[in-house]
Amino acid sequence: MDVNKFAAGLDAEKRARLDALSSTEAAKALEGMFSEAELIKAAGSGDAGAMRDILRRVLATEEGRKLAEMLGEVMK
Repeated sequence: MDVNKFAAGLDAEKRARLDALSSTEAAKALEGMFSEAELIKAAGSGDAGAMRDILRRVLATEEGRKLAEMLGEVMK
């Protein structure tokens, strides 16, 4: 998945709401979980296995599950 193409396809309201999620306590709690290089490599390469691993690690935390729930609400 091309993340930039996905983001460009969102309307301004959804982009703003997604951006606001980065300021939540749940998102802040997950900040140190991954290196920026790891995230860029996984997203940029389209490596499904790496992305699944990242998602699995995030969802293994209470904060990650809460953030995923909020993300689902934003994308409705």
